[in-house]
Amino acid sequence: MMTEKLSINGQDVWVVVEALDAQEGNPNILPAEYFVAYYSSQEPPVAASSHEPGKMPGKVFKAEDNTPKRFLSPVEAIEYAAEKLPVLLEDE
Repeated sequence: MMTEKLSINGQDVWVVVEALDAQEGNPNILPAEYFVAYYSSQEPPVAASSHEPGKMPGKVFKAEDNTPKRFLSPVEAIEYAAEKLPVLLEDE
């Protein structure tokens, strides 16, 4: 898990990036690692993890089909967050 603090329009926003196992139990698919990212206006606790009930580290970035958006790397997730957060934060 990786946490990055961004300043978006003068507001601090934390982005949490977590690895996601893309194989999901299918033996016919080569294992690949994807990442999902969350954002929050409050610094997430160190133990925050989407794998523990009630401890989601923020709002998940979603793909067009309303599922969690998958990224190929943590860097791609942070770049996406920096691009999309100004619009997302205006809508809240």
